[in-house]
Amino acid sequence: MAEKFHRSDARGKVTGRAVYGVDLYAPHMLLGGVVRARIPRGRIRRVDTSAAEAMDGVTVVTAADLPVPAYGMVVNDQPPLASAFIRFASEPVVVVAAPDRETLAAAMGAVVVEADAEAGVFDVEAALGDGSALVHTDYQGYSTVFETHRDGNINGRSVVTAGDVDAAFAEATHVLEGRYVTPRVHQGYIEPRACLATVAPDGSYEVTTSTQNPFGVRGTLAKILGVPESRVRISASTVGGGFGGKLDVTLEHFAALLARKSGRPVKMVSSRAEELASANPRENSVVLIRSAVDAAGRIIGREVTCLLDSGAYAHDTPFIASVATLQATGPYRIDNVRSTALSVYTNTQPTGAYRGPSGPQMVLAVEAHMDEIARHLGEDPVALRRRHFFQPGDVALNGQVITSPSIAECVDRALEAIEYDRPREPGTAVGFACSWWTTTAGPAGATALLEGDGTVSVITGATEIGSGALATGVVHLVAERMGVSPESVRLAATGDTGTGAFDFGAQGSRTTFNVGNAVLEACDLVRAQVFAEAAELLEVGEGDLELIDGTVQVRGLPSVTLQLSAVAQSALNRRGPIHASARYVAPPTEYNPSCVGPHHFYPTFNSPSFHCHAVEVAVDEETGRIEVLRYVAAQDVGKALVPPAVEGQIQGGVLQGLGLALYEEEVLDRGLVRNQSLDTYKLPTAMETPPLECILVENASEDGPHGAKGVGEPPIILPGAAIANAVTRAIGRTTRELPLTPQRVLEHLRAPAESWAASTNQESQYDRAR
Repeated sequence: MAEKFHRSDARGKVTGRAVYGVDLYAPHMLLGGVVRARIPRGRIRRVDTSAAEAMDGVTVVTAADLPVPAYGMVVNDQPPLASAFIRFASEPVVVVAAPDRETLAAAMGAVVVEADAEAGVFDVEAALGDGSALVHTDYQGYSTVFETHRDGNINGRSVVTAGDVDAAFAEATHVLEGRYVTPRVHQGYIEPRACLATVAPDGSYEVTTSTQNPFGVRGTLAKILGVPESRVRISASTVGGGFGGKLDVTLEHFAALLARKSGRPVKMVSSRAEELASANPRENSVVLIRSAVDAAGRIIGREVTCLLDSGAYAHDTPFIASVATLQATGPYRIDNVRSTALSVYTNTQPTGAYRGPSGPQMVLAVEAHMDEIARHLGEDPVALRRRHFFQPGDVALNGQVITSPSIAECVDRALEAIEYDRPREPGTAVGFACSWWTTTAGPAGATALLEGDGTVSVITGATEIGSGALATGVVHLVAERMGVSPESVRLAATGDTGTGAFDFGAQGSRTTFNVGNAVLEACDLVRAQVFAEAAELLEVGEGDLELIDGTVQVRGLPSVTLQLSAVAQSALNRRGPIHASARYVAPPTEYNPSCVGPHHFYPTFNSPSFHCHAVEVAVDEETGRIEVLRYVAAQDVGKALVPPAVEGQIQGGVLQGLGLALYEEEVLDRGLVRNQSLDTYKLPTAMETPPLECILVENASEDGPHGAKGVGEPPIILPGAAIANAVTRAIGRTTRELPLTPQRVLEHLRAPAESWAASTNQESQYDRAR
């Protein structure tokens, strides 16, 4: 039985008292909706809103009402509302607010949008061809937030290079290559995007929203509204899941624009169809890998090109492409590497961050490719990997020194748990995958206050999005440092730009790591104030005191104590309230700048962690159905602050990864998303959850609180690769494309037998694509 642990947000959620974005309400509020394009590409000929505006209580906003023409996270290429040109189906054209649902539906239906359809660009590889049409014909005139490589349909290009790659291939005994494909998948959060916007009496904006990143949303919203950031306050409601899909503005700008024009609060909630057709899902991808192997079976060179489909606008995909480049070798030493990742425009919905951005795509490619190399060499894939594992002091492709890799321990424990060497029936096999991952940095701040009743209140701009990073991780850190029970720690204010210090957002497995360090420093400052006050009251030295069970005690004299409440009340009257604030930014990770090309946004893996997942599957050769029999996840967590909470994150991440591996795919038909409901977009449920064992490997970070590392993202990045390798072994056919649906498995089974011979054609598909 798992040990009990405290989660400060549990009571509100299980009793139904937690207020989610869809629950928001304000007197006299209007309901907002978005009129969207119905074609993937075309020139707008006419927009007529007169009939809608004539309806009682209806407010309409078009592009003519906007103070800025375009915005973006990297490139200012996205108009809040289309005015002249449509670049993807479901692109917003007009927003409407009305006093009730019926009037809103009628008003939206009365808006006329006429456009002349044009031929679109829908394939990420075709978009790079010489004859491809440009998604943005005027891209060279766009301003940028961050300078990025732009060329035709490329809106971001990141490159990392180590050693002499061409020489390695010239010397190689074997050259093997592969092309690996993953689909576009939605983040699968249950609560849709939702917000409520109000214009305050002083003309400032107040928006409550289901967001992971209040300060990031504030910055973008202020830009769209044309006002200083100080005039915008963003507060997070209880978040019903985000997984990266709620990091930037979603509906907040539309609600604020409607509120400004109508003078009334405006609430907006996405439908499920809007979520699937117009949100920012994970990029579909194509990854090309070519490896040079010497006569001793050592990989001496590798080239990788990762193509990420950003959709119609760049959004944050250039950032994600940078992360992809650092995964070209996996947790293996390869001295000569050229890793390139491109963010590419197409006439499809814009994509974006999803838990472990670029991780599943790159780990599938690297780990399936490693298995293919092992088969070609005629050796077990475990042996091949062991020969290449990072060792202490090794240098990664970016010049970053690997100080304490734990990959070998993760592999040993995962394969032992899955009984890797046990003989199995035909059609049943074990596959595994390895990876390394980062703990995202970014500034954080926290304030700790000792209340008069002896509880400790915490204020932070960070957001609890359901992961427990604040509600469990930070709460337990404060409880331990202040000598109180977790029940005596209160998250007094979180996720509000009006009360907490800046936070980089709930993203990249960073919250417990960064906010945890900030709040521990704040607690140390509070402890010093407590000890100074108590030392005078007890007439002892400050160094003789300790905090235990909500009291200040004299060491060695447990009968001489003061309640924390008494200390707080005494200090209030004599010196003022006991409180302190602190901030934290992770120290930079050293790397070799000469290895990293220009316009690279993520050159290092901060406090890296290592992982191995192993899975046993059975494949029905008549139906193509894959049954996942057992799953083992061994993860380097640094330090498991609250083990049941860490295991919960691993379990959830694995299930999402299985969704990508076996079920999920946004079906695109010439730019149109065909499966716009959860009936047709298949998410895994508890019924598809296999027996899952979590193995927590503790390999402490030098910088994390008590040695902790980020834990939320790694579990999702390995299942696709582990499943693909297991299925390949079970059916005797190479699998390089996800999801592995029964139909796709049957196609593999009907294909002719394969040859594992190496490619010796230097003018390969890799070179042609490059």
